[in-house]
Amino acid sequence: MEIPPQGEMIGPLVRGLAAALAGRGLAAETVGSHMVWAVNRAADGDDPVGAAMSPGLRQAVMCRPDEDGRLLWWWVWSGPTRDAPSEYEPLGPVTDVDTAADRIAAVLRLDGVAPEATK
Repeated sequence: MEIPPQGEMIGPLVRGLAAALAGRGLAAETVGSHMVWAVNRAADGDDPVGAAMSPGLRQAVMCRPDEDGRLLWWWVWSGPTRDAPSEYEPLGPVTDVDTAADRIAAVLRLDGVAPEATK
């Protein structure tokens, strides 16, 4: 599926999601104009639970259209083999940044470790 030339609209949404994730205690950076890479830094530090999860406390999310042309946030998952293409799962509409950020933060959280402790 090709991404339409909607960069002017997508860029602010992607930056908004990165900011919303940072507000939830996650490190987040934009990758290109359509993707956000979210990381719970507990996996990078001395926290034993985080270290056990490493590198599992990272998640890519992409903004792209569905088959009807509606822009959605998509989970980006590794394919079943090293050579397989990535797989995409709908996360929600791009206009609902807060819900997307809440869902991503829930996937990357560590029970018993405050998000602020992972910065």
